[in-house]
Amino acid sequence: MSRESASVEVQLSSLIELALAGWRLQCSVDSAERTGLAAAGRQGARQIHSLLRGLEIEVLDLTGQPYEPGLAVEVVDRLEEGFESREATVIVEMLTPIVLLRGQVVRYGQIVVGRVQSTGLRGGYK
Repeated sequence: MSRESASVEVQLSSLIELALAGWRLQCSVDSAERTGLAAAGRQGARQIHSLLRGLEIEVLDLTGQPYEPGLAVEVVDRLEEGFESREATVIVEMLTPIVLLRGQVVRYGQIVVGRVQSTGLRGGYK
């Protein structure tokens, strides 16, 4: 039996949801690795990411990166109220990742930011 290639049209919104599901699965696998339960989900996450790469869809998780205005993200929460936006901030958590199609943003991410302590990123968040 031979396999034929067929072209199928899929709505972009469905592909974005697939990208988000793959990211959530990868986050779950990362969490499970810390407890030693990761093997079950690792293969599925790899397959989803491979499929997405073939479709030129990329998922960006900026956790731990410096926050800069102009990033394709919505700041949903700040760990400490009242700090100035000009103070050094870092992305503490990605609630949803940025999704790109052929290098163009098709869905903005949602993030939580925190202030960087004077010792820098390695010093932790306030």
